[in-house]
Amino acid sequence: MILAIACLPVLNGCGKWLDVQPYDKIAEDELLSTENGFMMLLNGIYIELNDQMLYGGALTVEMIEIMGGAYALGSDDSIWGNYNDIASYEYGTEYWRTRFNETWNKAYSLILNCNLLLSRIDDSRDLFSGDNYYIIKGEALALRAMLHFDMFRLFGPVYSRHPEASSIPYYTRYTVTPEEVEPASVIAGKIISDLTEARILLSTDPVITEGTKMEGSADGSSNFLNYRSLRLNYYAVTALLARASLWVGDKEKAFGYAQEVIRAASGGTFPFVDRSLVTGSPTDPDRIFSSEVIFALSHAQRIELFNDYFDPSRLPNYVFRMDSGMFSNMIFGGTDTGGNLDDYRCRVNWIATGSNRYFYKYSDMANSGDIRNTMIPMIRLGEMYLIAAESQSEDLSAGLPYVNTLRSNRGVTNLATLDTRLLQYEYIRELYGEGQLFFMYKRMFTPVIFSTADSSNPQPSDEIFTVPLPDSETQN
Repeated sequence: MILAIACLPVLNGCGKWLDVQPYDKIAEDELLSTENGFMMLLNGIYIELNDQMLYGGALTVEMIEIMGGAYALGSDDSIWGNYNDIASYEYGTEYWRTRFNETWNKAYSLILNCNLLLSRIDDSRDLFSGDNYYIIKGEALALRAMLHFDMFRLFGPVYSRHPEASSIPYYTRYTVTPEEVEPASVIAGKIISDLTEARILLSTDPVITEGTKMEGSADGSSNFLNYRSLRLNYYAVTALLARASLWVGDKEKAFGYAQEVIRAASGGTFPFVDRSLVTGSPTDPDRIFSSEVIFALSHAQRIELFNDYFDPSRLPNYVFRMDSGMFSNMIFGGTDTGGNLDDYRCRVNWIATGSNRYFYKYSDMANSGDIRNTMIPMIRLGEMYLIAAESQSEDLSAGLPYVNTLRSNRGVTNLATLDTRLLQYEYIRELYGEGQLFFMYKRMFTPVIFSTADSSNPQPSDEIFTVPLPDSETQN
């Protein structure tokens, strides 16, 4: 059962971009009696996306990346504990049933809060100044769709094989009464419908005419329409539509949406990162290529991701890192795979300690107060190029220019050909540590790559790719 929370507490230290004061519990009617109250509720939802059960851990760097074969795990259970179970897709253990429950319940509690906002906003239009009604409603719809989409990708069936199989419930009302689980095709339609409506509402988004505005207002006025890369802006919603359309196999629409974002990026809204900010700044590189991030969360304690999962000083405790053979022979080594150790994604994000390399994407910048130091990428420009490539044709040959454009902006030479495996290597290089690899394999229904030995890589199956619905849902 989903958990009802009438108001979300806004956390201290959330960053100036939120431009609201922390609050504890406010009566629902009082909260939603002002424009600022609607903004506070919306901002609270964004902040709660950083929860460890969602994108502050489980759905970015931890659980979902292990399922996607990103990490080489050790055999010592006293160190690796339950991680070997999830790496073997043993979803039924008590620990992982509990963990999936927590992720599900947190996601649906935030969906409930989206629906609280949406249930009240149309009757309160007179409260809003400028285009804020459209922006707030559009972002709330997009958040509702995004959260449903990730629960759908995780717990729903392999869509390409079973589009009519039962999947998840979709909540469009502010209610704690359980909704029915519906066929995958119905849920997909609702996700795309919400995103489409959100995109229309966000047609007045200042990101379209003014860019991402990643600085505070110079005159001290509200920052609500600033920091657009930290919100589900118009182009972020368009990118989600590209992602969702590809998921359901509508390559024509996926390509069209990806192209729109690419055109905006080419026009200067999300420019490819300047090489000087990456390789020319060895003491403080822009490891997340921040100018290319279409939507990111802002997490004041992002360093915890590095400290908890990747910091080599944690040894002999568990530290996540790529299989050494996969790293050296396929992803960033091996010319026949498109690998290159001079790749920007390798040079700044992987640091050698002894004979091993460790993942530093989420380590602190020297200037820890920089807004870039709080960003957890959720959607980035590189994915749009890869979606455009994947959407072109069955043999992928027409998609090669998109992959090579991306590669040229990563400091590596062109590929001569493109097939599914080479495209997957490029996805791994681009999106490693961002929670998208398991979903890539599920969408394509191909083996999960976690080592150079093909025989050891898990073969695709409905059992691997479909996580059972949580106990809290099946018991209701």
